[in-house]
Order: sequence, then structure tokens, then C-alpha cells
Amino acid sequence: MVRLRLTPSRLLLAFLICLLFFLSPKLLHRRRRFDNIDASIASVQPAASYGTECSPFSSDGLNDVAIVLKMTTAQVTAQLPSYLSRIGRCLTSEHLLLFSDRTQEYNDLPIHDALKYLRPEYKYQNPDFDLYDQIQRGETVDATPLDKYKQILIMEQTWKHRPQKDWFVFLELDTYVNWDNLHRFLSRFDPSVPYYFGSPVLPRKKPFAAQATSGIILSRAALNKLMSKGRMFAENHHAVGTHLFGLDLTQETRGDLVLAKVLKQSGVSLRGYDPAFTNDSPSTIRFGSSQWCEVVITLHSNDSELARWETTRQTPATPLTFAELFTHIEPSLQPRIDDWTNLSEKVIGPATTVDACRAACARDKKCIQFEYVGESCRISHGVRLGYAHPPTPEDDRKTTAGWMVERIPAFKQLQSRRCKGAHLVRADP
Repeated sequence: MVRLRLTPSRLLLAFLICLLFFLSPKLLHRRRRFDNIDASIASVQPAASYGTECSPFSSDGLNDVAIVLKMTTAQVTAQLPSYLSRIGRCLTSEHLLLFSDRTQEYNDLPIHDALKYLRPEYKYQNPDFDLYDQIQRGETVDATPLDKYKQILIMEQTWKHRPQKDWFVFLELDTYVNWDNLHRFLSRFDPSVPYYFGSPVLPRKKPFAAQATSGIILSRAALNKLMSKGRMFAENHHAVGTHLFGLDLTQETRGDLVLAKVLKQSGVSLRGYDPAFTNDSPSTIRFGSSQWCEVVITLHSNDSELARWETTRQTPATPLTFAELFTHIEPSLQPRIDDWTNLSEKVIGPATTVDACRAACARDKKCIQFEYVGESCRISHGVRLGYAHPPTPEDDRKTTAGWMVERIPAFKQLQSRRCKGAHLVRADP
């Protein structure tokens, strides 16, 4: 029998392993630190006028911000009119920059071709740009493969068109923005510092990136750093949008990941502010303690119902939080909805009926919703609305979802206990 000698170093190592074992659950589940957003704004500048239809544009609160919309040619007719109907009456061409894959005009607003100035060597023998040529001829095609090229090209062209702005907010037509909260957020930061904000995604072996569908924000200093990097590849200092920063994008899939890589090379890293910037829509957000008190700045949603609901807020001058956003989906929560998924995540085992699944949820005092698929039962301690999920030829199982509606008032009260004003969590990463 071999005896292990207990040296001081081995005893110390054993102690550290035990300490890590006992502390790791607390470390993994610690709450992120936050600021009270109203208090932090008051310390920076006088309060702006919030809560009106065009605030903070009407009080010139976003005059130093360029709002940049990226779209395809097909979206110009299909989605741009409804998007501008919600915010267009509050904006001027000085606020807005529109980019697509073809030069156009909409209601006297110029739409710039993001790919127009890209040098021929990037297009040569690249089948993605066969689509671009078809678009220029007026043909209707799926322009999705061109999107990964546009993101960094738009950055340089934005600098050319709006060099005097302090902040640059890059959006897509399915990005919802609470403009009051965006103003509150930006007022906390100095644009002469290189900032890159958004909802973080961590791709494998790549830098943290802000997801384009939930909005990307760059400060003036960050965009200047990007431009300085770009001058290494441009033919002259005035030739913006002519190059791809020396990158081969044929094997890339997403423009926001490419942008994160170039920004990282330029010395600018992401500061992630999830859930304030989130890639979820109101129907897919998991409402619970992790974000209940936090402010909503952007969502991945073009839901016109959300815009209408926003006009009915009882206290529109206060920051919109997830607690208040919950009241938008709450009327849709029912004891049972057939052909529906509410994205319940905890599998608790087989169940013979929907009623048996509901009963299993009832036995768990924290359970607030359930989902029955085939003979599988899932429950959740948080609330998601979800979406329609009828059977398909590939999966003919019936999906039924439901909520313990009698528990929702207590659920809301429990989540609200820690709220003392609207929270903005600290950056992570």
C-alpha cells in the first residue's frame, strides 16, 4: 500500500480545492452590481424631458447621435415604411443614415449603397457578389449572403457622412429602441473614450461581439480608432468603404462578428450591457429576478403591438423596466394554450396528460408555467410568453403550454422586492 505524504503544499492545495467547492455556487449565482439609472443621470446633467411622443428628440437630447439603419433592398419597401412611421416623424435626415445594397431614395431620404465603393479585387470570383449584380439590375434575390460585408463598410461611410457626431447607433429594422432610456444611458459616458456597447455574444475562438439585431453603439473615439485601422488598407485617406480591413470574409457568416474582430484589432473591446440590450423579443424574454428591475434599451423586435402598448404607459416619463414590460405580455398568459410553446426549460420526466403535467407544476411551489410535448413535461420558475408551435410534418407531436395564473401576482411581488428605482447593471464583459 502506497502512502501519500501530506506535505504543507499538498495540504494547502486540498484546502483551496475545498474552499472553491463550497464557494463556487455562490460565485456562479452572484448578482451583478448595478447603478440606479435616475440617480446616475442626475449627477451627470440636468434631467431631460422624457415621456412625450418624440422625446428626447424634441428637446435636442440626441442631436449628437447618428442613427444608422442597415437593411436590404427588399426591406426598403417591405419594412422601412412601418419602421419610419413609428419614429420618422420625430427625426430629420440629420439624425438618420440609411444603408442598403443599392442606391435608392425613400420619402426624400437618401439610401446609400454600402457596397458601392468596395474595390473589384474583393468581388472578383466571389459568388456572393453575383447577387449584388442582380440587385443592381433590379432583380429580386435573397441578399442575406451580402450582409456580412456591409457591417464594416457602413462604419467607414458613416464616419464620412456624420464626422461631427459623438455617438453612432447602428440598428436593423427589427430592432426596438426605447429612446428615452438610450439617452439616459449615453448621458453617463464620455464619447472621447473609445466605447463599444451592445448585447454580448461569445463565438468560439473569437472576440466578444455585440449582436447587430439588438443594436451596436460606438463612441466617436471608437469609430476614430476603427478609421485609423482602416487607413492601413485604403488607397488614400478619403477612399472610405473600399476595403474589408484586409480580411477574407468568404468563410464568415455574420457581419457583427467581423466588426468585433476589427474593433479588437483596433484596440476597442466590447462592454456588454445585457439585459438592457437584449437579443430577445418580449415573447422570448425569461422574466424573473435576473432582469426584473433593469431598464429596457433595445429588444430584437419589430412588433407594432409593442409600439402601441408603449403609448399607453401610465408613467411614460419614468424609465421603462422589464417589470413594466411584463404587463405587455401578462394579458396573454392563460391556464392552457394548445399548439403553443412557452419555452419551459426544466424537464421533470414523463407525464401521461396535460393535466398531469400541470399537477406536477402545482406541486412545485416556485413553478409558474409548464409545457407538455408528446409525453414529456417541462416546467419553469420564470415566465416566458413563447409563440405558436403547431405540429409539422417533421415533428407531429402536439405542444400545449400553460401558466399558473393564480401565482402571477405573488410572482410579481416577489421579483419587485429588490427594486429601488430602475437598475442599469454594470458592464459584463
